[in-house]
Amino acid sequence: MMISPEMYVEQFSDVSYYEMIKERDNLIRYIRKYEKLEKAGDRSGEKWMIDPQPDVRYQMYLEYLSKLCACMKEKYNKEYVWGDKKLSDGKRG
Repeated sequence: MMISPEMYVEQFSDVSYYEMIKERDNLIRYIRKYEKLEKAGDRSGEKWMIDPQPDVRYQMYLEYLSKLCACMKEKYNKEYVWGDKKLSDGKRG
């Protein structure tokens, strides 16, 4: 069972901006992989035998990405635009 986009993004309310970037990249990686397989017409494998199936995950991950990006925008503005942090001061990755 998947959680709602609101519950999903709530998990990231107290994490660093760099952790948000990492999670965003993970979501995008799944989305791209799904799209590549879907374009090729590949719906084989065990992943199609478990719930939620990849097409449902794809749709939910798009929702998660939307909410996460909105949260990232707020955090970025607060800490980096209006605050005194700089991305170049943090860890690289």
